[in-house]
Amino acid sequence: MPHQRALIVEDLDEPRQWLADVLPRALPSLQCVDTAANLAEARAHMGQTRHDLAVVDWSLPDGTARELIANLSRQGTVVVVATIHDDDSHVFPALQAGASGYVLKSQPRVVVEAQLRRIEQGEPPLSPSIAMRVLHHFRQADEPAAAAAPDVDEDVRLTEREVDILRLIGKGYKAAEIARLLSITLNTVNTYVRDVYRKLGIGSRAEAALEASRRGLIR
Repeated sequence: MPHQRALIVEDLDEPRQWLADVLPRALPSLQCVDTAANLAEARAHMGQTRHDLAVVDWSLPDGTARELIANLSRQGTVVVVATIHDDDSHVFPALQAGASGYVLKSQPRVVVEAQLRRIEQGEPPLSPSIAMRVLHHFRQADEPAAAAAPDVDEDVRLTEREVDILRLIGKGYKAAEIARLLSITLNTVNTYVRDVYRKLGIGSRAEAALEASRRGLIR
């Protein structure tokens, strides 16, 4: 069944435009693509019209997309989560909320287009790593749960700009992209990154992303 109207919910300008370019290429039947930068804007669109398809980022400035996905699904909208997170704490809540697909924005454009194109054949668009994670989850369902992550060190305080840097690292952006988004120099970004790593006692982007998630910056 053709999907004629789509909604993109993504808080950052660059990936939102990227998705707006990708969708019509993947699904030529689309006649209109609406965009929203947060949950409030998405709800406003929902109040005005029904969408056949929604591509939604999980972490938004005003909360996670769990309730939004559930409401869209109840309206008959096919919901695909497009994010950088491929861990269980993001994948399964999104699928349980009603998402019909889960793709990673870190993949090349041609790969994302191919995955979204599967919607027209009634197939769930899933990145390969997500499909494997789902299979692994059910195969390991009887194993004891993993140990809980250690508590966040609440004594470590970051400046407002350092919080911005940590949030964008957590969303998967590289230093040059962060510099462009925040309108600062690459050297300034690198200085902030060093300060954040020093304060938090971490040494990698993966640890920074985990810390951003624990602090509720990307949820």
